[in-house]
Amino acid sequence: MRIKRNGPGRNQSLGGRVEKSKGFAPKSFDRVLLDAPCSALGLRPRLFAGEETIESMRKHATYQRRMLDQAVQLVRPGGVLVYSTCTINPGENEAVVRYALDTYKFLSLASQHPRIGGPGLVGRFEFPDGYTEEWLRPGEEELVQRFDPSSSLDTIGFFIAKFSVGSNKADLQNSAS
Repeated sequence: MRIKRNGPGRNQSLGGRVEKSKGFAPKSFDRVLLDAPCSALGLRPRLFAGEETIESMRKHATYQRRMLDQAVQLVRPGGVLVYSTCTINPGENEAVVRYALDTYKFLSLASQHPRIGGPGLVGRFEFPDGYTEEWLRPGEEELVQRFDPSSSLDTIGFFIAKFSVGSNKADLQNSAS
């Protein structure tokens, strides 16, 4: 098993598993950038040999949600969390943003400047096996940036979402007691 250490107390990638951050207390940072490992479907030329399957892309998204769960815990109220990938797969982009907004009610999408990329994808996608991915809702698409490798920007495909971190109501209730 390959172990990658990112420095003392940071998340470690242990053969594709995310381990909890050791050494950093919750709410230790004003800003966190999560440049999540992904399927890299936005890279040109593709740097990875082999074909992605629907199942492997779902596993990437599961891994990204787990990483996001850890990142959210590290940001102070009033802080910023930026989530980015180098893929054009909405399951790893818009669906992860939807997960974050639905799971952590104290997160909200924040506008980004400069605005260079295109809007995100709105709606949902139903797979033949019955699995459904929920994407962005109307109005949220302009708060993320999607870069398409076939656009006139001459860029790889990638995605950026910026979250503002509000107060977690559970934290407020705990501090009041």
